[in-house]
Amino acid sequence: MLRINDLPAVLATAAFATLVGCSTTPAPTSNDDHHDHAHGHGHDHVHAPVENPTTPIDDERSAKTASFLKSYATGDFGPAAAFFAEDARFHPNSKAAADSFGLTEWYDFVKMHHEGFRDITVEPMFIQTSEYSNGEIWTHAWVDWRGINLGTEEPFQAMVHLAYQWDGDRVTDEFQYFDAGKFEAEMETALGDRFAADAPSPWEWVTGIWRASGGDMPDAMVNWTTPLPGVDMVMGEWINADGVRSIQMVGWNPHTGHLTSAEYGSDGASFAFECQEFPHSRAMHGTYRMRAADGTEGTGVVEIVRERDDLMIATMINEAGEEVVRTYEPAAADDEMRASLGMTATTSDAKSEMVRQIHRNYEAGNLDALGPAFADDCVFKWGDHTAPADKATWRAGLGVHHDTFQDIRVDNLYVQTGDYSDGNTWTTSWLEWNGV
Repeated sequence: MLRINDLPAVLATAAFATLVGCSTTPAPTSNDDHHDHAHGHGHDHVHAPVENPTTPIDDERSAKTASFLKSYATGDFGPAAAFFAEDARFHPNSKAAADSFGLTEWYDFVKMHHEGFRDITVEPMFIQTSEYSNGEIWTHAWVDWRGINLGTEEPFQAMVHLAYQWDGDRVTDEFQYFDAGKFEAEMETALGDRFAADAPSPWEWVTGIWRASGGDMPDAMVNWTTPLPGVDMVMGEWINADGVRSIQMVGWNPHTGHLTSAEYGSDGASFAFECQEFPHSRAMHGTYRMRAADGTEGTGVVEIVRERDDLMIATMINEAGEEVVRTYEPAAADDEMRASLGMTATTSDAKSEMVRQIHRNYEAGNLDALGPAFADDCVFKWGDHTAPADKATWRAGLGVHHDTFQDIRVDNLYVQTGDYSDGNTWTTSWLEWNGV
């Protein structure tokens, strides 16, 4: 997770640098090193090569690197999918695995570059690829990174040195060498306080009971509340005209500058969106992904605008270009659906405490202790909700988690139980799952 003192890592692909010599360049491992991992990542045992490499001129990998960096400069990150391996690691000024990050974070970071700078260029550049006797292939790039700081409208320039290790036709590791202090100072002026550790949400939170209508979807009603005072998050409790209930959690992450939402329905449907563009405090743009009750999945772009205090409009456009517009207005006091939505919620009741204990036992690997909390004929739905599992299958699935991962942790656990007017009781939990 990016913190304000992690900002040097934000550069990811275009790290600012004083040009460094070969003594700081990642070099291939010796023939005596063990390569029992998928790509032979060399960051745990980098040292000088034992003999001179073969360095071709105008080779395919150098050309591919140049094309990739030019695409990055224009804000086109699509080529990254073919350039990097899915498990590629990025190493800013360090060979330590603990200081590295993955491709998902890379996408977040390079988007920040274009949010902080315009007219980015990476030329002139010098690129060469070398193949060593132990089979390792490295591409080194030295580029002149330039951009206009959007916070100051002043030009910024620095040299960049990047080293790429290849496995076949994809990069498995990117090492970056740059002046961390210089970059951190520039990013802070470019982005202002938006990515400070305590930066507030740029979106003006909406609370209260609202009716949603429009599009080829049932009308629905939501009650947005702030369950944790002082925390930039909102919880939504939904019911639609078909009687389907769902729970939504929306939160602002100042470390990434993104506002994210996840919603799960009693019919197995789910909807999530992530917004990273905020033209003003009542507008945000981003992307969404959804799964319908019948298992159909889809993605697209979303725009949410609060046009007035009593009117909010959400526009979603799917991959086929089809548009759905939903209108949100405060629910009338005598709205029949409003009565169905009403509930009495608590976080300190026995049911909530039981669910907390379920999570703690799971975290500790005490899987046999989970059984008594569930009825023998309980139906478990996760993943493909159209194929629910029985208790034995569910128990076996949790066992796979602990067979596959070490040090499983359930962090930031929030549990709430609600008694609804239709007689149903639901307990909802939200958490951050971590494992090695």
